[in-house]
Amino acid sequence: MPLLILILLLSVPYLEFLVFLEVGDAIGGFNAFLATIVTAVLGVYLIRLQGFEVMQRMHRNLQNGESPIEEIFHGFFLLIAGLFFLLPGFITDSIAVLLAITPVRNFLGRLIVKNIEVHYYGHGRGPGSGRGPIIDGEYRHDDEGSSRLNDDRNDKR
Repeated sequence: MPLLILILLLSVPYLEFLVFLEVGDAIGGFNAFLATIVTAVLGVYLIRLQGFEVMQRMHRNLQNGESPIEEIFHGFFLLIAGLFFLLPGFITDSIAVLLAITPVRNFLGRLIVKNIEVHYYGHGRGPGSGRGPIIDGEYRHDDEGSSRLNDDRNDKR
């Protein structure tokens, strides 16, 4: 894994440079430079607006007692998109634009949740999905401060 990260850290700037040279060749060097600056400014502004919307939805869900997991994924992907917009280059800007699109973030969030379920629970089943026995019982504290599990075997009154 560390080797993969090193390869990415070295190859992404190199690829960005090659793409910048090609775009600069096609539209001119100054225009390519200007395009990277404009996409960074507009992208960060767009991500900021969407981030505020996600935070408001998360706050509303928490107030209603609902799970904010969807908004957490949206916020995570918007954070990555914002970082990619700040990095100069057309490849990272293209990835950031994709991450700024809500259906793409929904798809990626569902994909991650599905992979987590498969990895931790096996075959896409979540907790309580019929894997293993269910043991029913009652738990109570006695007056002496000790605890014991009450079920049919322990209840001898």
